[in-house]
Amino acid sequence: MKRGPLRGLVFSLLVSSSALAARPVIDLNGARVQAYPVAVAHGLGDPQAAATVQMVLSQDFEHSGLFKLLDPASFLAKDGLTAIDYPAWASVGAQGLVKLSCTAAVTCEFHLFDVGSARELLHGTYSAAPAGLRQVAHRFGDDVVHYFTQEPGILQTRIAYVRETASGKQIVVADSDGYGPQALTGASINLLPAWTPDGKTIAFTSLREGSGAHLYSIDVSSRQIRPLVLTGDFSSGSVYSPDGLRFTYSSSVNDNTDIHVAQADGSAGRRLTDSRAIDVSATWSPDGRHIAFISDRAGTPQVYTMLADGTELKRLTFQGNYNQEPAWSPKGDLIAFSGRDEKRSFDVYTVNLETGKVARLTQNAGTNEKPAWSPNGRYIVYSSTRSGKRQLWVMNSDGSSQRQLTAEKMGASDPAWGPLSELK
Repeated sequence: MKRGPLRGLVFSLLVSSSALAARPVIDLNGARVQAYPVAVAHGLGDPQAAATVQMVLSQDFEHSGLFKLLDPASFLAKDGLTAIDYPAWASVGAQGLVKLSCTAAVTCEFHLFDVGSARELLHGTYSAAPAGLRQVAHRFGDDVVHYFTQEPGILQTRIAYVRETASGKQIVVADSDGYGPQALTGASINLLPAWTPDGKTIAFTSLREGSGAHLYSIDVSSRQIRPLVLTGDFSSGSVYSPDGLRFTYSSSVNDNTDIHVAQADGSAGRRLTDSRAIDVSATWSPDGRHIAFISDRAGTPQVYTMLADGTELKRLTFQGNYNQEPAWSPKGDLIAFSGRDEKRSFDVYTVNLETGKVARLTQNAGTNEKPAWSPNGRYIVYSSTRSGKRQLWVMNSDGSSQRQLTAEKMGASDPAWGPLSELK
């Protein structure tokens, strides 16, 4: 599967020197982000292309949690692409203004203006094949996010997950907004997708050979599948180190389930833990120096950490009697996990590695499991049954702005957010 029909996404982006000198900033350091009021004006040029890009960009801004999207019905200005009636936009509460024009052949010109100072902040021209129209909107959206926050946007990233079908479970990849899902595997039993840091390969657990669960990888572009680990009574849950040179996994040998590590090609596998307890679900710290995992060695499943060589083991969680599925934040400060509450329902939590403080992110909304971080650490995708069938949902890292991402007929689970590196 190619990375979108973008012809490499031909674009040019210019930022004015005056805009850099007095850059508006969205402060990400507070407990809650103060959303920046922005108007996305009606698109000019080809009506269909402009309307699609305006819709996608507006949704991107709204879902980001960084912008307060203004209602187009309130817009009073009758200006053009670059001749701006700033007082008219200020009167509807706009601090930022986006103007765009697209051709039917999908070349779109974007302009971002600061209404208060009556100046242009940046403009760019983006071209793609017709099927890449949504990605054009995502690319400009990422550029706007980066301009205001100096952090990378995640709109062009992808999410891998498991799709439930009548004949089994498929590994599927979709855009970060859930659009355009494409199956990578057939519908045998395939679980727990995990991206390589370069975004070119996905490892997964499969029962495809009929001899129990083992590890395989699939090239995202060619869809070629090859075995990774076929040893042990079973092997599952592969997760790549940040440098992509190794991966961890759980493997049962002689009824003893431990955390193992292997080279990226599956060779030289060895144990990292050696306990009669069940050790599963490893996740790497962003610097590659530590690993978190789940162990029931103290009687109930809890989150533990250790150095990447298996030494200096520490227990991290002490609340709850059944915690599972840890995921280390790309920022390094938090680990998300799912835990069973007093009502025997699973919800998503985070634990602060420095203080040990646990924060509950979901509650009284079905079963919520398998959290996975966006590559910039600002969002968490997870599975939830709150709308009926298990589907993917996404929220801000503090639990706010929860929204449904997928609408798979028979359900979706096991999300894994793709890296930023596949955009390069």
